[in-house]
Amino acid sequence: MKKEDFIKKLFSIDTKSSNRTIVNIFGIKIKVLKKAAKDISKKYFEFDGNITEIPKATGYLRKIQLADLKLLKIFDKLCKDNNLEYFLNYGNLLGAVRHKGFIPWDDDVDVSMMRKDYDKLVKLFYNGIPNYDDLYFEFQNNGVNKCLLKLKHKNVKNIAIDIFMTDFYYKKTTPEEKEKLNFLIHKIINRRIYKLFRYIYKNNNDKMRTRILKTVNEEILQGNTVDESIHPAIFDSIEFPHSNKYLVFDYEAIFPLNELEYEGYKFPCPNDFDKVLKTEFGNYMSMPKNCYPRHSYSGDTTIDENLEKFINE
Repeated sequence: MKKEDFIKKLFSIDTKSSNRTIVNIFGIKIKVLKKAAKDISKKYFEFDGNITEIPKATGYLRKIQLADLKLLKIFDKLCKDNNLEYFLNYGNLLGAVRHKGFIPWDDDVDVSMMRKDYDKLVKLFYNGIPNYDDLYFEFQNNGVNKCLLKLKHKNVKNIAIDIFMTDFYYKKTTPEEKEKLNFLIHKIINRRIYKLFRYIYKNNNDKMRTRILKTVNEEILQGNTVDESIHPAIFDSIEFPHSNKYLVFDYEAIFPLNELEYEGYKFPCPNDFDKVLKTEFGNYMSMPKNCYPRHSYSGDTTIDENLEKFINE
């Protein structure tokens, strides 16, 4: 190992992150929020009024949101054209209910798909979809427990749709069974042994997805066949290390899909979106601890010409 690489392992400073400086000291990562992000968060905390009345974002951040919205509309049409179901989730579901659009400081799009539709979507893009040549998929794969699918546009930077996997359980669940299943999923997600496989699975998306599916079938479904007609429980799958405490839902909380207004358009959402949001966020009408964009905003208000062009096409 080169001396420079060895020193980097012991100590490094990463300032490339949009909103945080990451300091690595002997393998321990310390994340420090940048001033631009702190200023944004402070502005929202100083807002004197109902959280639902916070004004929309402005400037560069709003342009990112409008580009995200356009990408979501394209994705929505793609799904309808190919009989695929998806639904708004996490921050975007929260934004739809609380703000009828983007959370003012949010800068990405989160949707969920059941595994059967998710797999169909992946196959479609592997084969190529006519009239959607400008779209492409990217697996964010760290080789441990994350293989997140991102939908991107070839001509626009800083925007993406994060597509999360959702699975059917093999039966309905009692409250006690939900707790046990929830505990099991978190246990699997946080296994330290997976770190030993980092170099086997990192950047090898097919192997990573095969390993995840094997774990779901053997350890979570325990070899049982899924029968959707009995309306089994639904859970956020292990493709992503979810930070939410509760990851298991009754079938009726998700299906049949409902619809919500989002930035003046209608998009699919969980059937009982209030119950889903309370499960994911608790009191979702209260101000969160952090109010800053996570991905794209760095304090630079320079407008990307491609971004502007994409919005106005």
